[in-house]
Amino acid sequence: MTSTDLYDGIMVGAGHNSLVCAAYLARAGQRILVVEAGPRIGGGTTTQEATLEGYQHNLHAFFVRWTPDYTIWDDLELDRHGVASIWPEVQNAVPFDEGDRALVTYRSLAKSLESIADLSPEDAEAYARLHEEYQTLIEAIEVPLRFAPPMPPDEQDDLLRQSRIGRRYLAIQDRSPLELVSGAFEHEALRSLVLFNVAVRGYLPNLDVAGLGSIVPLALVNSHDGRLISGGTGQVAAAIAASAMAHGADVITGTPVSAVDVEHGRAVGVTLEDGRRFGARRFVASGVPAPMTMLDLVGANHLDSGQRDELESYRWLEEALFGLHWALSDRPRFKAEKNNPDVPAALNLALGYESSTDLVEHMMALRLDSDVGSGPSHVSIPTVHDPAQAPPGGHTTFAWHFVPGQTRRGSWDDAAVAERTRAIVDTYLKYAPNLEDVTEAVAVHSPDDTEEQNASMRGGDRHHGSYHPTNWGYNRPTARMPGYRTPVEGLYLCGASQHPGGSFTGQPGYNAAGVIATDLDIDAWWAPHEVGDVLLDLV
Repeated sequence: MTSTDLYDGIMVGAGHNSLVCAAYLARAGQRILVVEAGPRIGGGTTTQEATLEGYQHNLHAFFVRWTPDYTIWDDLELDRHGVASIWPEVQNAVPFDEGDRALVTYRSLAKSLESIADLSPEDAEAYARLHEEYQTLIEAIEVPLRFAPPMPPDEQDDLLRQSRIGRRYLAIQDRSPLELVSGAFEHEALRSLVLFNVAVRGYLPNLDVAGLGSIVPLALVNSHDGRLISGGTGQVAAAIAASAMAHGADVITGTPVSAVDVEHGRAVGVTLEDGRRFGARRFVASGVPAPMTMLDLVGANHLDSGQRDELESYRWLEEALFGLHWALSDRPRFKAEKNNPDVPAALNLALGYESSTDLVEHMMALRLDSDVGSGPSHVSIPTVHDPAQAPPGGHTTFAWHFVPGQTRRGSWDDAAVAERTRAIVDTYLKYAPNLEDVTEAVAVHSPDDTEEQNASMRGGDRHHGSYHPTNWGYNRPTARMPGYRTPVEGLYLCGASQHPGGSFTGQPGYNAAGVIATDLDIDAWWAPHEVGDVLLDLV
């Protein structure tokens, strides 16, 4: 192995979390190599011409869900590397009454409260009160918890119990999302809107599970603050990579890693499928899910029996997305526009979720490993806000529909795809009857297609693991291997199977970079958070 084959650190995978980790450590003076199996970087942050030339489609993440204070954004100078943000004023819409009316919420809380008050003045008052309380909880507790390695539950709870706000957070956390939302609001359209924003974060299969209540404050408050990326989310992946390469990082695409090389209990590099080997002087970090990294790339012989058993029975996300992506000659026209012309401009539309019952029925279908009869979907028309994602006068739209996850893996044959496609199209047509008239082309993206394009999304699992108390916080990825370190010296995990999970945040990569810097005495120019000190200062 020549000197040019040696790096300080090697990142396995070029999803946005791996790129974030690489960018922080490259700026800290480490010589970094990023190795990606697929032809392009970004993982779930990818933009492709999936239908027709000139029509840009975001196959996974299509907007920035939550990057509090935009810490990572600012640290890595993503705007300087070509990212331009678009902030839609209209954020969410739930058509109801068979699609003739809709509840619409906005970036503006005041305008959102007016919209809610048209349905229920009492619910508007409750929403305002909860938004204020939840905003405080997020800033004081949720942000510090997510921007730091997870603490042992007993230790974390002891710290939280020492403050009034901490005790309130624990009381919310101990309940289920369904219980919290149903108890807070009376109008079904509002219940549906809040639960929909919980569900699209990966929690639909577990809406009624106690211990997940803390996601409700996050979903409610941040449902007013989504933003698009001009040109598509692939622009962010390119910008993070540019930030890393500006500080000397190298990126290789199109060549899978076949093994993480381990000598005397220490990770010393990687071997690629084409036979090339690259050495790591200090560390290897993997954005590939923990079970795939440790069992497939490293080998179960480097684990004790308990760690091996947990990873072999890993709790993957119970659902996956079945997506349809349209190239359109004009935008869809919604029936509800006659009562609220803002509906088509909503960043996120919930079609077919007119009540909390609709979400509960979908949750139960997933648990029974079956499809709902119709095709309720998460829908958006990105080109309403970013015309550059389609040719002049054209539009794109998509519908993401929840289907069973791992149990359906590898079974999306032509008949199953056709049946779900028809159900989704029929649901969309119920609310926007002109959809088929303006359709130029449709690309179907089943969970099997997702895994084929991105092997890390096993069975279409975009979050690299369930959102369940057994897979959450200190238990992520497993109770015997929490956090970002592994039993192999010098090997770290930095992807969505780590705390705080998936979605387009960059937080697992950020936290992993801090752990690596601490372990290897690297100058952490970005000052990683000390969550224990923060919780002690709560009142």
